[in-house]
Amino acid sequence: MKFLRNLILLLVLSGGVLFYTNPDSEDFSIYLAQYVQDELADDEPGETEFGQKLRKGLGQIASAAASQITERVDYKVASVYTIEMAGESRRFVGAAGQFFPIQGK
Repeated sequence: MKFLRNLILLLVLSGGVLFYTNPDSEDFSIYLAQYVQDELADDEPGETEFGQKLRKGLGQIASAAASQITERVDYKVASVYTIEMAGESRRFVGAAGQFFPIQGK
């Protein structure tokens, strides 16, 4: 009986923490800017200063447009974001203040 009570208490506390730390759309916009910059990063060392500024600018554009082109499904303890980028859908899960890319459609 004690085990069941502790298990329920743990689940309720975990759910409360996940609910409280569920990232919102603004958090996703910030994440998306960094994600786009990382995806556009040149694997070759010695990227030019112009290339760095271009990546940062494109990341900022994606961040600004994210609220208009992103679909968010809120599950209260986590959120799923779907965005159309470069002709393909990409999905991200937001939970515990973090984002995790998952397979596209």
